[in-house]
Amino acid sequence: MSASKPTIVLVHGAWHGSWCWKFQTPALEALGYAIETVDMPCTSSVAGTTQFDDAARVRSVVESLLTEGKRVAIVAHSYGGPIASAAIKGLLDNRNLLGMIALCAYIFPSGMDQGAAIRSIGGLPYVNWDSPTEGLFVTKDPGSLFFPPDVSPDLVEWAVPQLSPQSMAANTGIVPPQAWQDDGYPGRLGYIRCTEDMVNPLAQQNTMIEGAGGSDKWVIRTLEGSGHSPFLSRPAEVAAAVDEIVKQFEAGVPSK
Repeated sequence: MSASKPTIVLVHGAWHGSWCWKFQTPALEALGYAIETVDMPCTSSVAGTTQFDDAARVRSVVESLLTEGKRVAIVAHSYGGPIASAAIKGLLDNRNLLGMIALCAYIFPSGMDQGAAIRSIGGLPYVNWDSPTEGLFVTKDPGSLFFPPDVSPDLVEWAVPQLSPQSMAANTGIVPPQAWQDDGYPGRLGYIRCTEDMVNPLAQQNTMIEGAGGSDKWVIRTLEGSGHSPFLSRPAEVAAAVDEIVKQFEAGVPSK
């Protein structure tokens, strides 16, 4: 195991941007990690951008770090889960890529038609489609969706104006090929569950984890009482969970 900590690449979720990691970054840096953030095309207010575009952006950051010889782990929130998993597809043979940690994130299989899945459940009642312009969409009441029960009112007030319209094509398209479905090496996937998440409820998180191999494949940690935005409400706890999982990644990565 290297004496120095790896670089953590932080991948935001839908409607968010790298701004959301403002408090998470110093909490991880305090534990010795270097941080890289990514702003994905999906939240650039450009209609038609897809998960493939977002994955390509994240992959470019990861590959650049690996080319520099840096050791890398990825932390991906919410929508960012399938994006990060797509970004590292085919890279797990590089021992400097330690693994990916999903932070109350979605786990979707390659080729899944998300638009069809959304239609099958009758749509998403908490969003406005084609808003503010065609091909973009926003949440109706983000303050009551993303942040309860544990983000303070002042941070909600700070965060909500920074949320951006999301490309509809990114959330209703086809899921790119996913690294989590590869055999890879043991101990390269982590999941941090949030028990009070309103966006991706705990039962759904558990179902996705079990469907993707369960605890045999994923190193799991749990944030009791946390909603969907623990990077705002409890960044020190997120950092501690990331640190524990990364240490398990390091133990499982094969030597040259």
